[in-house]
Amino acid sequence: MGGRKDAKGRRPGHPAYDPRTLSLPPQFLANLTGGQRQWWEFKSQHMDKVLFFKMGKFYELYEMDAHVGARELDLQYMKGDQPHCGFPEKNLSVNLEKLAQKGYRVLVVEQTETPNQLELRRKETGTKDKVVRREICAMVTKGTLTEGEFLLANPDPSYILSVAESYQHSSKKSQDGHTIGVCIVDVSTSKFVVGQFQDDAERHVLCSILSEIRPVEIIKPAKMLSPETERALKNNTRDPLINDLLPSTEFWDAEKTIHEIEQYYSSSDKLTTSQNTPGVQNNVGCLPALLSELIGAGDRAYALSALGGSLFYLRQVLLDKKLIPCAEFEPLTCSGLLNNTRKHMIFDAAALENLEILENATGGLSGTLYAQLNHCVTGFGKRLLKRWIVRPLYDSKAILQRQGAIAIFKGVGHECAIQFRKDLSRLPDMERLLARLFSSCDENGRSSKSVVLYEDVSKRLLQQFTSALRGCQQMFQACSSVRMLTGTEGSCLLNDLLSPGKGLPDVSSILDHFRDAFDWSEADHNGRIIPHEGCDPEYDATCSAIEEIESSLKEYLKEQRELLADSSVKYVDVGKDTYLIEVSESLGGSVPRNYELQSTKKGFYRYWTPEVKELISELSKAAAGKESILKGILQKLIHLFVEHHSKWRQLVSVVAEIDVLISLAIASDYFEGPTCRPTIRESYGSDDTPTFYARNLGHPIIRSDSLGKGSFVPNDIKMGGPGNASFIVLTGPNMGGKSTLLRQVCLTIILAQIGANVPAENFEFSLVDRIFVRMGARDHIMAGQSTFLVELMETASVLSSATKNSLVALDELGRGTSTSDGQAIAASVLEYLVHHVQCLGLFSTHYHRLAVEQQDIKVSLCHMACEVGMGEGGLEEVTFLYRLTAGSCPKSYGVNVARLAGIPASVLQRANQKSNEFEANYGKQHFATKDKFVCALREDNFATIKDLFRVVKAGNHQEGQVASLSMLREIQKLARVQAIKG
Repeated sequence: MGGRKDAKGRRPGHPAYDPRTLSLPPQFLANLTGGQRQWWEFKSQHMDKVLFFKMGKFYELYEMDAHVGARELDLQYMKGDQPHCGFPEKNLSVNLEKLAQKGYRVLVVEQTETPNQLELRRKETGTKDKVVRREICAMVTKGTLTEGEFLLANPDPSYILSVAESYQHSSKKSQDGHTIGVCIVDVSTSKFVVGQFQDDAERHVLCSILSEIRPVEIIKPAKMLSPETERALKNNTRDPLINDLLPSTEFWDAEKTIHEIEQYYSSSDKLTTSQNTPGVQNNVGCLPALLSELIGAGDRAYALSALGGSLFYLRQVLLDKKLIPCAEFEPLTCSGLLNNTRKHMIFDAAALENLEILENATGGLSGTLYAQLNHCVTGFGKRLLKRWIVRPLYDSKAILQRQGAIAIFKGVGHECAIQFRKDLSRLPDMERLLARLFSSCDENGRSSKSVVLYEDVSKRLLQQFTSALRGCQQMFQACSSVRMLTGTEGSCLLNDLLSPGKGLPDVSSILDHFRDAFDWSEADHNGRIIPHEGCDPEYDATCSAIEEIESSLKEYLKEQRELLADSSVKYVDVGKDTYLIEVSESLGGSVPRNYELQSTKKGFYRYWTPEVKELISELSKAAAGKESILKGILQKLIHLFVEHHSKWRQLVSVVAEIDVLISLAIASDYFEGPTCRPTIRESYGSDDTPTFYARNLGHPIIRSDSLGKGSFVPNDIKMGGPGNASFIVLTGPNMGGKSTLLRQVCLTIILAQIGANVPAENFEFSLVDRIFVRMGARDHIMAGQSTFLVELMETASVLSSATKNSLVALDELGRGTSTSDGQAIAASVLEYLVHHVQCLGLFSTHYHRLAVEQQDIKVSLCHMACEVGMGEGGLEEVTFLYRLTAGSCPKSYGVNVARLAGIPASVLQRANQKSNEFEANYGKQHFATKDKFVCALREDNFATIKDLFRVVKAGNHQEGQVASLSMLREIQKLARVQAIKG
């Protein structure tokens, strides 16, 4: 490797060194065979990829790629000095998928010339080439897979994320130094999400996006992102494939991006159609509305640059022309977007992870809210459900409409819902299937006519086409079966979804056309389409011409029979010779002179005449024309189908929404105990207090059968509203259910705001604009962040962004530092949230002194009840009751948890003794009955807590942590001084 250079002669130490390329010495190339030289010419430009190199009917892997094939694909090495292995053409798809899912980039090099074509080229041009032409026809990665078993089995998108940023390398940063542009691409559905936003020093918005989409690939300008953004990309993803593009030349700026976009949409032949397409203006060849908006805004440079990085990358992998013409462009509306349009609730990465909304701590689905609610029968329904869950509504009218539709499917529409699910139970993933069909209109890559393939690719395309037709028919019929519900009370949303021209597109006439065009089953069986009459005028004309010629041949035979006075004269075919006039040997001497003898058979002579030869020639030309039309009829029909792509997508959208509504109706049947339809308490003025009231509130996820012993205990919870405190300070024993209660409240709020029923007898609430969750002790070791710093950063986000309409759930805040410091900061945060933010919240703590003699009417002291008895050796044994009870709990009974964990009795007894000693001494010295530990800081001291979190949110974590420690001492000092005065 010491002598290695890139394609431009730069060595690894050079700042512009490109490890993706390799310089090949001339003397090395001179010693190679023609085939080896061709392989190295491709490989030297793509050292970061595994080459599948087409040789006849096989794909071959050489040199270092052969080792990958043997290790990852279990391929057998071939004999010879050069490492070499391969596989047949039919195994391409499965092997592409295997390597891509393992994180490899795979380059497919196809033959674009046969040996016969090479020989012809040599004769015509005089070239001395001895190797057939080959071209790069595909580049496949995790994020660019468009078909395969993985996509069939997994409905989750494999997102590609492109990130641009207004970062300056100088120490003096501009005010817009945290503007970030993103482009999120789902290749399997041809969807692009584009936008930009202002982010803070901790990149909370970017982290929310990453936690929500979990990209499998990231595109970024090499060495152009800030350390904070690079850190966020590293710590909030799961081993994505990183694509570092060269700034400007590969990762385009806004100006270059605009120019390239206009090239894609500059003429009508670049775009199949834009008529009636959502988000697309109504004249052919125009830009999609979102792109026009981004370009016209003038201040979306980073969004456009992120899009430019995506477009260059898609061009690299030969997908740009397949995706762009029929792509869907959507604006960015992620769960953590700070400039949200107020149509959705916001929650950040901490809430997504702590509440296990989409995935659990190990990245799986078990125990998540999504898993509990997912009863969708379609892949695209499952994807929409995820979007609903991470974007709960902040619009009471929209929530009520969903509630009404769900109530119908649980009641009078139950049978319709069952039939709808039955009709679609075997439906393929239509959103992805349609995207593949739309992209098949581009005849580049492996679809190019010049590519030499031995498998019949058209048969697979035909199967996809007929599958799409059947799928669209099934979806339309399924929607028709639930249209009877549109007149039902509360069916406003269903009316909008299923009314022709309003939601449900009228595709009946289009489907009728394709049903009349050809026999779908026959096409599947025969592997080709035979169009019915009236489907294709050109085909009909050719068939008519053939019929006329065949009729002329019949008429001519009739004339010859009369001429020879022998009705036995007939046409016969011999090999490739057709329409030979066969006459009896006895008439051989009496045939006209223009009869040309072609062959004989015992007792017969066979002739052609000039008239027959001319008719045969005409018939041959007509038959060839017919065959040519038949070969092109599939693409012609697919193009016709794609012209209505907006209607097919709209049909998918309607079906997805109904699928999700039915899924939410079914999900409530799996809740344990009673369920109800939440009641929204509207807020009409600044003096109105937010409300949360639940009677017998169960858990959306936990069921008694999953607990092993006992049953889940529901609880009554009141926060806000007339006569109720807005905040609950919750104490109780370890393992007593405090954290569970906090999650329970947050999850049911999310359920209520996506329109679903909740597990409770009664549930009334005010709309929540944002949920903040701080739970447990978590280290970001790889990010260099301690438990304490993570606590401070997450709490800083709460204090800076929470509003009166937010819900805050803080679990054991302050546990990452010493008891005195932790208790001081917990007290300060509680006071600030209660009296300044005035939001609803639950504050779980083991700082039991925090709750002692708490007299604030805005704070309710509660604990998770338990029964304490004496066990062996005088140790306390705690029975958890999991019942929310008024008042505070005196201690946490940690020794009891140690007992349950199996700690030896001698250790437990010693721990119990030390615990009692500590409690006695600590109480006497610091919290005598006459001295109250004052949890609240006075008005003039709130600046201290604000300054603390301002420092924590600064970019430099080490400086922030040092500064924050000194501030904590000040907070602690203030709290103790006031305790003495009290």
